[in-house]
Amino acid sequence: MPRPERPVDPGEGPVQRFALALRELRQSAGNPTYRALAKRAHYSATALAQAAAGDRLPTLAVAVAYARACDGDPEEWTAHWRSAVAELDAAAPPATGAPDQVGDRPPYLGLAAYGPDDADLFCGRDRLVADLTDRLARHRFVAVVGPSGSGKSSLLRAGLLPAWCANEDLRTVVITPGAHPVRELADNPVAPGADSLLIVDQFEEVFSLCADESERETFIRALLAVAGEVGGRTWVVIGLRADFYAHCARVPELVAALQDAQLLVGPMTPEELSVVVTEPAARAGLMVEKTLVATIIAEAASRPAVLPFVSHALWETWRRRRGAGLFLAGYEAAGGLDGALAQSADRVFGELDEEHRRAVRRILLRLTALGDGTEDTRRRVPRAELGDDAVTAHVLERLAAARLVTIGEETVEIAHEALIRGWPTLRDWLAADRESLRAHRRLTGAATDWATHGEDDAFLYWGSLLAGWADRDTESLNGTERDFLAASLARQNRDHARRRRRLRVTIGSLVTGLVTVSLLAVLAGVQTVTANAQRDLAVASSLAAQSRAVLTTQPDLANLLALAGLGHSVTAQTVASAQAALSAPMHVARPLIGHSGAVTAVGYSPDGGTVATGGDDGTVRLWTAGPTAALTQGSAVTAIAFTRDGRLLATGGVDGTVRLWDATTHQPLGTLTGRAAVNAVAFHPDGTAIATGHADGAVRLWDTRTSLSRPVPVGHDGPVNAVTFDRTGLILATGGDDNTARLWNTATGQTTILSGHTGEVFAVALSPDGTTLVTGSADGTARIWDATTHESRASLVGHTRVVRAVAFGADGRTVVTGSWDGTARIWDTTTHQPLATLTGHTDEVLAVGTSPDGTTVVTGSRDGTARTWDTRTSRSVATLGGHTGYVDAVAFSPDGRTVATGSRDGTVRLWDTARHGQLAVLDARAGFVFTVAFSPDGTTLATGHKDGRIRLWDTSTRHQKATLTGHTDGVASVAFSPDGQLLASASTDGTARLWDLATRRASAVLTGHTGWVDAVDFSPDGSTASTASTDGTVRLWDSDAGSTIVTLAPRTGHLNAVAFSPDGRTLAIAPADGTTQLWDIAARRVASVLTGHTAEVNAVAFSPDGQTIATSSRDGTTRLWDRDRGRTIVGLTGHVGWVTGVAFSPDGRTLATTSWDRTARLTPTPDTWPAELCRRAGRNLTLGEWAYHVGSEPYRRLCPELPSGQGADPTAPALTYPDLSPSAGG
Repeated sequence: MPRPERPVDPGEGPVQRFALALRELRQSAGNPTYRALAKRAHYSATALAQAAAGDRLPTLAVAVAYARACDGDPEEWTAHWRSAVAELDAAAPPATGAPDQVGDRPPYLGLAAYGPDDADLFCGRDRLVADLTDRLARHRFVAVVGPSGSGKSSLLRAGLLPAWCANEDLRTVVITPGAHPVRELADNPVAPGADSLLIVDQFEEVFSLCADESERETFIRALLAVAGEVGGRTWVVIGLRADFYAHCARVPELVAALQDAQLLVGPMTPEELSVVVTEPAARAGLMVEKTLVATIIAEAASRPAVLPFVSHALWETWRRRRGAGLFLAGYEAAGGLDGALAQSADRVFGELDEEHRRAVRRILLRLTALGDGTEDTRRRVPRAELGDDAVTAHVLERLAAARLVTIGEETVEIAHEALIRGWPTLRDWLAADRESLRAHRRLTGAATDWATHGEDDAFLYWGSLLAGWADRDTESLNGTERDFLAASLARQNRDHARRRRRLRVTIGSLVTGLVTVSLLAVLAGVQTVTANAQRDLAVASSLAAQSRAVLTTQPDLANLLALAGLGHSVTAQTVASAQAALSAPMHVARPLIGHSGAVTAVGYSPDGGTVATGGDDGTVRLWTAGPTAALTQGSAVTAIAFTRDGRLLATGGVDGTVRLWDATTHQPLGTLTGRAAVNAVAFHPDGTAIATGHADGAVRLWDTRTSLSRPVPVGHDGPVNAVTFDRTGLILATGGDDNTARLWNTATGQTTILSGHTGEVFAVALSPDGTTLVTGSADGTARIWDATTHESRASLVGHTRVVRAVAFGADGRTVVTGSWDGTARIWDTTTHQPLATLTGHTDEVLAVGTSPDGTTVVTGSRDGTARTWDTRTSRSVATLGGHTGYVDAVAFSPDGRTVATGSRDGTVRLWDTARHGQLAVLDARAGFVFTVAFSPDGTTLATGHKDGRIRLWDTSTRHQKATLTGHTDGVASVAFSPDGQLLASASTDGTARLWDLATRRASAVLTGHTGWVDAVDFSPDGSTASTASTDGTVRLWDSDAGSTIVTLAPRTGHLNAVAFSPDGRTLAIAPADGTTQLWDIAARRVASVLTGHTAEVNAVAFSPDGQTIATSSRDGTTRLWDRDRGRTIVGLTGHVGWVTGVAFSPDGRTLATTSWDRTARLTPTPDTWPAELCRRAGRNLTLGEWAYHVGSEPYRRLCPELPSGQGADPTAPALTYPDLSPSAGG
């Protein structure tokens, strides 16, 4: 049972009187438990209990939430809280002088970062400064990495700068990247020829604020180039927030630069904290009470990201100083470490009227950038973006005076991200409607672009993007944004008027000879068709834009929106968004659908062949490669566990029972009955015992043979939420509502308490080797503990709500966490950094598990589904990077499992088409590789080189087995005959050759062309070879006789490519005019011309069925064409240089392209896109998502094979997609 609250004496002061009033309110509401209150208030039970404990005044947000949960009047309790604050301020020891008095310099800066002028107050970091200067002595590019609040900015500005500026000849430049880092760097150039130190503070803004990927890459390359210049004299130091470390890992150049050149900023030691507290005060002639020092050290030691809270609490304590001393009483009056910041913000907020409070909300939301799988960050904005009215000016003045925001000459920003984490009111605002905030951010960016580009109409909103703002609250918009929407609406109205005028003209031309009834029918029909087409086009454009906007944060949603866009209209925008979605790396999930309520427990069998899930619907489901089995628990399932040998399965329920099942036959074996709901179960490693954790605070140990149990004296004060054994069975770990985890020694009975979480501990897991414990808590963090020394190693910070579940990966090097924020995360247990965020559930994640082989993760959610996730990221559109020179050639192996690319870096690379990994590098050290081809049996790869030689490689050993010599200049193209007996080659020496592969000699030299021969191909029956030349002709040759059959002269200048159709009836030729000509071979004439490219076509290929033609061009695009209709199906983008090669996979489902951007790309053919996007998303849109993103049209399932999304009609029809196969005709 929960222990009773200790008495409070209202005579002690306003804090105690406020606590007693809260208790009396709770009593009048029927004395609900704090656990029950937490569900109503949306704050943890711990936070609510502390609010009424009488130790400190709670924040206004917590106090009002407590009151509202007990049916109290929020306005009445707001007034009550303000009264308590006023009493506290009146009772606080008076300061010796007003803080604003001239010359009265505070020894602490609150939330502000320390700068060079504050070096005398920057204390406790001597060791870090020395470590950083030592790294700079060995490296010219160094990263300082740490969580928000670890003191990186102050270390760089007040620690490193003064240390290095002792050298007067050293030029220093400090920048923050902002939304346009290249511009920022250009405005603050490094002096050429001089010793320079360039500090890039808040480097994470390159990822969080810079939306232009090319600008981001340019900026990073510029930094690395400056630091990497041979003989250079510039050092570069970046400050990086730790939760953006994974973003850097996606940039290969950064990975290489940071291998040994990074400094990790961790929590301060108690000794360092003592210096931070006492030394600045001593330098200001102040004394700090020893009890205050000890209190701060006890509250802050080993906590990451705590420095801003320490600094702000000390600043507020200084404001309450008495004489020349800082005392504990002033610290507690300020709210202490955890309350000072929130209390300062609450005080400012509480003193304002309603209009000014709305301005606070508007301003702080604008000053926050929503995280992309990371924590929310501060956002520096131009002063003008906030508005120039008197209310805004007054609010900014108040916030700045409280040191909550920093106002520069032209910009405003939140003083520190600690405000985002530490003020519950702001957290609530951010959580209330994040999607609307994201929409507002997109509007801000669009309006800024519009204004920057001279209010060009091309940047305006239209269609559903504009309609989405029709019913939204626009009070938070600034003048530019309002003008932008007004201009968008005016432009759309003008467009509609023009369309109506054109429609009237069209109808007028139809009037002659028609009776009135016919005219009305035509009018109605044309209007309907036009309106529907325009509506679909507008919705499609909006969906494409929205897909791109959420691509990095919600890849599952991005895939669905891209799919919905295609379903409305196939346009350049929707095709590009589909390509982008298919190109994005993501952890693909397989949904497990069958429960009729929340999925609350999950687990893998030891062999990994079975996934078990349990739900509120009272069933346990066993998922295998075969049929799914359903077991009946009899009540909502709360926990699942397998024995180590996989023979037994235990399931716990809210009815207090644990049921045992034969995991093979699925038959029940017995029931263990307890007195209270079972929250957790775990098998002893030898399978002879089961540990259970219960809602009544009990932990019990059951003998699986006798079904008898005994209590375990772990000592939790409140419900026990989690239990687990280590691999030996010696240690039982538990987690409970008392905010602690506990380790119970089964041999000695000794219990060790692990304290540190500030909310209930909902989950525990021990590493496979038993040395590490991870815990998940209602405080929104997971913690990693040393299971031997019992010290907290790190906090895993990133989830925005309760961490409900944790699990170790099979090798112990990763941890998976599941949260009420709807995501699961994978963390590195060494660096403590997030490796991946798994998005796809549409409600809270309640359970997680990892497969024995480490390749998959299973999650269970309140959305009624479980999902198995591939821990390896995959892209449906893959970029194959590795070549260091232009890539000119590509070919698939006959089985489609391998693709070969040839490059001017002199290498051929072989790639796995399934996993997109590099298999081998073939290097003949012979210069440029212009062409590659596989033999029909796949055993040989032929490569053509600049040195005029053809090399034959054994594909199994990957060794060169022969060289064919004879050409006197580069070999531009090679092709095998269908029977594999001949190889044709084309060369810039003006000849083609036919090689007998048995003798490895030329059987014929094909002469006659008067220019380079750039391309060669065989007819499907092998009887004919075709060659294309810069002399402007194509020749067809008898492959047996080696003689010319016919010469075709397209009369369009030089020719780049030639290819036979699979039926041998058509020859595709790529001339220099950007077209592709399709010749009827029998008639010797052009049957059709494919037009659309804006530059020369470099390569052409037919699909295996011959219905689709692919062309790659110097315009940077690849086009797919319907052969029969001669029309473009889709145009593909992605490369950033000439596209030089193109090939279809043998099954026709994948297209490979190469480019002078030094990459190759593998792209699914468009007819597979709907199924592929559905596979990646693993779900349908929820009804809410459909209404928000698509609009008012009736809900439809985007993925026909999957059930309707949450809240939608289960019988909703499927969306019909335009046919992207050749028969669709474009």
